Amino acid sequence: LRSRLATHPTVVGSTFREAVDAAKRDLKFLVVYVHSPHHEDTAPFCRDTLCTEVMKDFVDDNFVFWMGCISLPEGYKAATMLRASTYPYLAVITSSPDNHTTVCDAHQGAVSREDLMNWLMTIMETQGPQLVAARAEVEERAMDRRLREEQDQAFQQSLLEDQEREARAEEEERRESLRRSIEETAKAEAEALEAHRLETEAQAAREREAERARLRGT
Repeated sequence: LRSRLATHPTVVGSTFREAVDAAKRDLKFLVVYVHSPHHEDTAPFCRDTLCTEVMKDFVDDNFVFWMGCISLPEGYKAATMLRASTYPYLAVITSSPDNHTTVCDAHQGAVSREDLMNWLMTIMETQGPQLVAARAEVEERAMDRRLREEQDQAFQQSLLEDQEREARAEEEERRESLRRSIEETAKAEAEALEAHRLETEAQAAREREAERARLRGT
């Protein structure tokens, strides 16, 4: 179908469900076109209304667009679900946060480009505020989520810095304790050596004094 139609609004998703999900994600209306290749109004509708640059730009800027052919399984399933009875068939759809799909309005039969654009703009004006409110709510939730993530990140960063400071303090304390231990050991060894030297000298002095006393007595 896409290859047979030259210029047309950009089709989002390969299935109707994918298009519904895309519209819900982007908080936009979904425009669904069900194509009936053998209906007498199909060719002029595609040529003069749908497949024009003006319509393509308008729909691409304001909606999510999907189309399916009733001669193919996905298009037939969409036509059955939407209860399309006359062609060309167009529907504007919204999805609620609980995945409930609602048909805002449907247009069946031939329609000029101007009338189709007016119909779509009327839907945007009358039901668009609901999407605006939903978009604002989603953006607010996203902002709250980003704020919480930033706060969590800042807390984790602060916690990491505290842990690093504690680790550095513990390492410094360990090094200082080791330094004191080395100094105390060196001091004790030096004192022991000095005591040994003094004792050795004293012993030598005693021995010399004893030798002198012996010599005097002889």
